[in-house]
Amino acid sequence: MRLQLIRAQAMRRHRARCRQAIWIAQRAWLLLILICGLRAQVLSVHARKLTAQASTELAGYTDSTHVNVASPTVAASVTDAESGVSVSGRYLVDVVSAASVDIVATASPRWNEVRHVGSLEASVQRGPLHVSGSAGISREPDYLSVSAGASASLDLLEKNLTPFVGFRYGHDDVGVKGRPRADWELLQKGGLQLGATFVINHFMIASVQLDADFERGYLAKPYRYIPLFAPGTGADIPVGAAIDEVNAKRIPERPIERLPSARNRYAVTGRIAARRGPATLRIDERIYTDSWGVSATTTDARVMIDLGSRVMIWPHLRFHAQSGASFWQRAYELLPTEEGAWTVPRYRTGDRELSKLNTYTGGLGGKFRLTDQADSIWHITCQLEAGYTSFFDALYITSRWSVLSVIGISAEWN
Repeated sequence: MRLQLIRAQAMRRHRARCRQAIWIAQRAWLLLILICGLRAQVLSVHARKLTAQASTELAGYTDSTHVNVASPTVAASVTDAESGVSVSGRYLVDVVSAASVDIVATASPRWNEVRHVGSLEASVQRGPLHVSGSAGISREPDYLSVSAGASASLDLLEKNLTPFVGFRYGHDDVGVKGRPRADWELLQKGGLQLGATFVINHFMIASVQLDADFERGYLAKPYRYIPLFAPGTGADIPVGAAIDEVNAKRIPERPIERLPSARNRYAVTGRIAARRGPATLRIDERIYTDSWGVSATTTDARVMIDLGSRVMIWPHLRFHAQSGASFWQRAYELLPTEEGAWTVPRYRTGDRELSKLNTYTGGLGGKFRLTDQADSIWHITCQLEAGYTSFFDALYITSRWSVLSVIGISAEWN
């Protein structure tokens, strides 16, 4: 009883901290917007012309597996048109609460966590050459990620052809709550990006982009435990089997998830955008494959429509289909050894995002201009999207519904 009381008190304190973090982020940024607005008015009288932008946004996500995320974001940028220099920054807080079927299946309590993400970016334009660099940090109680990147592009053929190249590196420390930092695992990520943008004619542009990402280190989830079954019984576990059925048929041992320590990802993305009258159509197609045997295709279509000078809306559709990883199994069985004993599979995972699946997403967004002044522009942005995922070879569930909502306000001063 005392243990339950302590847990309940800790949960209430955690929720209070989450609410306080959101409240502080929102109020602080609203105050910052007002200060920036006053400061921009002062700067506008000076010789150097600056463009300042500021925005705040609140995104919310929920799905049918009882995962809920609230993400307040603040961002700001300053651009000097005369020198071609631009500097921007962003800060995001993810407040996550989960009581999904995976947690229930392992008899774990409801999971709550706060993630803080900050990033900075700077760029400079010198004639036809544009160079940018970025750095970011993401912090959770049991995860620390530090990343950096750089890119360059070059305008050729009177800006009708713009090739670009980019590099990125990430260093992640993966831990478990309660364990000392010395026991945390390491994950390193590197990436290369190559591509080009083409102007086809006066109303159409296209681009192609190649991405290669390489991950080395700890790629599993330290909290995920995998149900095991006796040899020859895995095929009897149906797709979407309920928790009680899985627990009744599995063996007592439940090993922790284990994944390969290396993963190479490759993707090619093509985009075409065309404008006719008040409407702009953008279609993206992405083809993906990796060294784990996952192959995927993603098609994304968006139509941005101007409804007068102050309103823009964009209906959005997206389809994603993928195969499962080569080591994916709905129900992992014990394997025989040369000595006649039994052992667990070398690689095992309960991450259904590595199984065969299809995802359908659709929604509508809008951007509304609030002011007519040319030197002080305010917008409100809102977006609502719904997604449906079909899992063809996973335990516990066969589908998932999700809803994403976003509302934000932005301002620009010249």
